[in-house]
Amino acid sequence: MAKSTKKTTKNVVDSMGVLNNANMVHALSYFPFFIWPVAMYFLGKSDKKKAMHHIKYALLIAVAVCVLYIPLDAFFDKLVSYAYIIWSGYLAFKAYSGDTVKIDFLDTVEEKIAEKIK
Repeated sequence: MAKSTKKTTKNVVDSMGVLNNANMVHALSYFPFFIWPVAMYFLGKSDKKKAMHHIKYALLIAVAVCVLYIPLDAFFDKLVSYAYIIWSGYLAFKAYSGDTVKIDFLDTVEEKIAEKIK
């Protein structure tokens, strides 16, 4: 009997080297909402500490957008969605380029959350 030549998704992605490239993992963690950042943490083959910086930023931005959806009307929540996609794309581009992504406001929020948890 012949061996199965069916490629799994994991084999295809690994053959392309997407998960081995640290900048690509950091960039993909900015893709919308909660699934990509968590997936990049577990699937990405990069330094978890550096990846966690981008993942925290992405999750904080996603939470802020979800909170803004509640009080806003139909027109304004679409604007928030577009702004979120554009901002995420910009941060993903910076992460992929290897630039340092540093947003003081998000760092402050992250520190306050860390203090509350401890």
